[in-house]
Amino acid sequence: MDPNSSLSRGYMHDVFPSFCGQDVRKTFLSHFLEGLKREGINTFIDNGITRSESINSELVRAIKEARIAIVILSNNYDSSSWCLNELQLIMECRLALGQTVMTIFYEVDPSDVRKQTGDFGKAFEETCDGKTEEEKHRWRQALTQVAVIAGEHSVSWASEAEMMLKIVMDVSNELPSTDFDRLVGIEAHVAKVKAMMCLESDEVKVVGIWGPAGIGKTTIARALYKEVSCNFQLKYYKENVEGKYKTIQFDKHYLQNYLENEINSGVFDHRDMKIPDLQEAKFRLKHQRVLLILDDIGCDELKALGNLIQGLRFGSKVIVTSEDVYKLKTNGINQVYKVVFPSKEEALQIFSYSAFGQKCPPRSYVEKAVEVTKFVAPFPLGLKVLGSSFRGKTKDEWMVKVPKLRTYLENNKDIEKVIRYAFDGLSDTQRNTLHGLVSSMRCGKDVNNNTFTFLESVWDVDEDMQTLADMALISRSGHGGIMVHYLVRHMVNKTGPGSRMSYIETFFTQ
Repeated sequence: MDPNSSLSRGYMHDVFPSFCGQDVRKTFLSHFLEGLKREGINTFIDNGITRSESINSELVRAIKEARIAIVILSNNYDSSSWCLNELQLIMECRLALGQTVMTIFYEVDPSDVRKQTGDFGKAFEETCDGKTEEEKHRWRQALTQVAVIAGEHSVSWASEAEMMLKIVMDVSNELPSTDFDRLVGIEAHVAKVKAMMCLESDEVKVVGIWGPAGIGKTTIARALYKEVSCNFQLKYYKENVEGKYKTIQFDKHYLQNYLENEINSGVFDHRDMKIPDLQEAKFRLKHQRVLLILDDIGCDELKALGNLIQGLRFGSKVIVTSEDVYKLKTNGINQVYKVVFPSKEEALQIFSYSAFGQKCPPRSYVEKAVEVTKFVAPFPLGLKVLGSSFRGKTKDEWMVKVPKLRTYLENNKDIEKVIRYAFDGLSDTQRNTLHGLVSSMRCGKDVNNNTFTFLESVWDVDEDMQTLADMALISRSGHGGIMVHYLVRHMVNKTGPGSRMSYIETFFTQ
């Protein structure tokens, strides 16, 4: 297998946990999942899936599209044919796809797992009753293989809490470097905003991040959240809410209640559920340290959340991103961090990471790369989109492509024209996928990875989604949500869909 092939694969989740619910769901697993969440590790959760003899297509997809599979082996793990079938598929993915597999031996001896002996072996024999020899052989083989993978053994630890923290750290270290590691200048931006937040202070702080579209406000906010959220008892990142409520006719009072419930449900991790006691939620917010990030929030929405923000205590911090400094000031946000354009050197690095996957262009490409970065205003989004259009091109292709691009952009270096340039290079199915996303967002609907399961019979949406992500035309949030920058949405809305769009748009907007 090509060791680099995993870099081109699309991943739905960082982690897929395989476990026996009756042994660990309410004990170790619940704390472990919370630990992964605190570290921003995107983990598959099986809530709502009906278990049967064979694993369903949603589980198969989740296993195949996870970077790491964590097998929590416990005494009753092999009493479930569902768990054994999961394990078999996981071991197949380890071999065929190079998937990382980590093991946790929870109150069970690894030797009993490997040899199917002891109480573990008795449970296995009961599960095998009535099964074919082929099924039993595959299960035995999977158990033997997983048992020799080095992992954590619960009896070796003084407490489950210590073991859980160690495993979460191991998972974090196993994951590839995040996009933040390639975000030029991000550390300086985050450090300056942190200084304005006064993290050590018990004073409530509301800080604005201000700058034009495409300059990286959302990127800074996401990196900031990842770095400082561990310092807060409650936290919530509200992604790109600007314009979401414009299609919904809310009066002022209703909008306030609607938004407060949405924020509370996010803070208390009851997403998409109504908080049963809003007063109790408000009480808890006032008595705990809270981090709240509101990304691209509209003026009406910001005003509607005024009472909630003013009620925060105990050193809580609020970050609001906006293109409009006046909107921030008129809502009492006087501490504002202005995001400036990157320098020429930083612009070249941003372009190079997107075009070549490295900090600097290869020596033979430097001259042309420098020339291309001068074609556009130094918006990070535009540089990423432009760089992606050159990814994998030969020197001869650069010689042809650069003059054409110069002509295309010579009278207008605006970022929207760069996005249009990238959009024009998409295939029909890629354009239709992007149109479908934007159509759904226009109707005020949230879009996540599961949305695209239905479309697999139409075309390879996963491949198109990965291409759009590689081109910086879409991005994925930590909870599987799919985001499209509003500059991209604006450009897409001005273009016509492909011939098959009527079917796709109907699906997304119905």
